[in-house]
Amino acid sequence: MRKKFLVQNISYSFFANFVSLAVSLFMTLIVPKFLSVEDFGLWQLFLFYFSFLGFFHFGWEDGIYLRYAGKHFKELNTRLFAGQFYFIFIVQVIIAFMVCTMCFIVDLEHSKKIALICAVALIPFVNFNNLCSFIMQITNRISDYAKILLTERVIYLLGVAYLLVFLDSHRFRDMYAAEVLAILGVSCVGGFLCRHLLMPHFPPVQEIMIESIENISVGIKLLIANVAGILIIGIIRYGISLGWDVSTFGKVALSLNISNFLMVFINSVSVVFFPWIKSLDEDKRASVYMKIRDALTILLFGAMLGYYPIKFLLSLWLPKYADSFIYMSVLFPICLFEGKVSVLINTYLKSMRKEALMLKINMFSVLASIIVTLFSVTFFHNLTLAVFSIVFVCAFRCILAEHVIGNLLDVQLGGKIFEDIVMCTVFILVGCFFDGGLGMGLYCVAYAIYIVFHKKQAITMIRGFQ
Repeated sequence: MRKKFLVQNISYSFFANFVSLAVSLFMTLIVPKFLSVEDFGLWQLFLFYFSFLGFFHFGWEDGIYLRYAGKHFKELNTRLFAGQFYFIFIVQVIIAFMVCTMCFIVDLEHSKKIALICAVALIPFVNFNNLCSFIMQITNRISDYAKILLTERVIYLLGVAYLLVFLDSHRFRDMYAAEVLAILGVSCVGGFLCRHLLMPHFPPVQEIMIESIENISVGIKLLIANVAGILIIGIIRYGISLGWDVSTFGKVALSLNISNFLMVFINSVSVVFFPWIKSLDEDKRASVYMKIRDALTILLFGAMLGYYPIKFLLSLWLPKYADSFIYMSVLFPICLFEGKVSVLINTYLKSMRKEALMLKINMFSVLASIIVTLFSVTFFHNLTLAVFSIVFVCAFRCILAEHVIGNLLDVQLGGKIFEDIVMCTVFILVGCFFDGGLGMGLYCVAYAIYIVFHKKQAITMIRGFQ
């Protein structure tokens, strides 16, 4: 029953993230055809500012996520959580008011001021929705988490489609109205799902403050670690943007974005695993880690076969970018390394309350990213080397993190890490030097040999899905 429940939760999360990805693709490929260049630029600037709103809780919600993961919803202290919900919302309103006021005082370009004010005004609702989503995740109510995600994406998609197609309204303010409607809709759904925690019965103010400080002190490490995780690839991308023209950067970015689409589904699995692993007995964690690692590696190496049909179809759809899709063969292995970090390593580190270690690993990886960017962009000015640097840094973080996990769980991972490196190297070399069916055939042979050597793990994985 527990295995059935786990698979069911993964299905809920997978479907919700699939819909989210579909909406994102629609917005990326269709919306630019309707909006003017100025309105689309303003919309992209708004989205850029909007992407930072989740940092304004300063780790407060991350602390709740870490400290209470694995508990049942009914086990949560309603008075304590009501205090946190309302206190967080009030603080977010104050922050939004202060930042908006600063926007009017500081001399900014008009369009930037509009985009920033429109984004900042949503801070209280965005972080309220994030907290509701976190509550659903840590209490293993994944179907309700999926409802929150689906509500936002579906309302947003319907709003944009209605404005663009039926009302023939193609302005920034219309896109913003659809976004606001979606966020408010999610707030209503999240508030309903968390209604038992929103009853206005609060503990003493001193107790609310103590709980808030504890959550922030725990969560700030995870927040900084997540920011550092974004910078690992972001630094190299920024270096490429400085070293080459916009069109070259766009081609590399397109290949990287396509390679990262698989991460949407991988992250949907990590959402389910965290509360489950958090509740595991310590003596079972090592064996479960090895089983999940083996299954994940087999699946991800198989998923990398998708590179060949994706490259073929994209070359037909976007012929102007066909020459740049060679970078995809280099960047696809990112899914393996980032997938293990997301689903396994970070999940285990968070469940074991080792967020400080997670922060150190990411900071070392950021340092490595800075070094390889300086060499590949500044010293050698070699685009191929810069693209390879992205994979190198991702592999470096994964290997370093697995070394840490191996020591914590007392398991030997050196041989498995070596196999991963060999298979990724084979994939990159085959993708670079052999095209089409021949390249796919050669990688299939390599994958078949890998499966033969891991036949026992493959059979265990298949039986686990039955």
